[in-house]
Parts: sequence; C-alpha cells; structure tokens
Amino acid sequence: MALAVESTFIAAVNAAESVRQFSRASAFATYAFVPANLAAYKTAWAAADVAYLTAVNTARNTSGLTIGNNGDFGPIAGNIGTIAS
Repeated sequence: MALAVESTFIAAVNAAESVRQFSRASAFATYAFVPANLAAYKTAWAAADVAYLTAVNTARNTSGLTIGNNGDFGPIAGNIGTIAS
C-alpha cells in the first residue's frame, strides 16, 4: 500500500502522462501525413515530452521522495519500453 505522498506522486505522473498523450494525439491529427506539417509535428512531440518530464520532476521535488537518477529516461527505471523494439 502506497503512502499518501506516493499516491499523490503517482496521480501527478498519471496526469502528466495523460496530458502528453493528448498532446501527441493532437499533433498527429494536425500532421495527418502532410509533409509540410512534419516539422511542426516533431516540434510538438518534443514539447510534449519536455512538458511531461518537467511535470514529473516538479512532482518528484514537491513530494520529497528519493527517486534515484540512474540515467534512464523518465521516473521509472528499467527497460520497460524495449520489448516493443
């Protein structure tokens, strides 16, 4: 069972991921495989990732949880996404 501070952190990460997914979906809908829109799509994709990481880092700093920095991308350590590669 998670502590209250952990539950708050988890909720913040979930909210940040929801915003990121919505931003990516909006960018993809705007791109619509039109080559002229590709640069804007890539910029929006990168901005969504930056906003996500900023929100997660803010939540982590606010919570005071000791989540180590092991060089992985994002707050969860390990090679979770590599199974799809």
